[in-house]
Amino acid sequence: MAKHERPSGVRRASYKVDAILEELKGVAARLGLEVREERLLREIGYRVQSGTCRVRDRNILFLDREIPPTARMEVLLEELARRDLRDVYVSPELRRILGKDERSGAESA
Repeated sequence: MAKHERPSGVRRASYKVDAILEELKGVAARLGLEVREERLLREIGYRVQSGTCRVRDRNILFLDREIPPTARMEVLLEELARRDLRDVYVSPELRRILGKDERSGAESA
């Protein structure tokens, strides 16, 4: 009867990636980073990748929507790992993923 359904573990994993991706985008926005998911065009002679840039007075993180959600998540994780997150709410789980667990900072003080 349930032959057409995906295993519940697969569904849970994709929901988890989507939830983490949305939280990462929210953290980036609170830091003043505009996140845009766009189809990044490629031409002969140059290679386009997801990443940050400054356009006039705005910091923008372009995410290639053609890459898988896990790859977009990695781009966001790398960018946020370089930033100071002390004054921004980040869930404990996401802090662990980012390697910015508050307990480790408190112990070194």
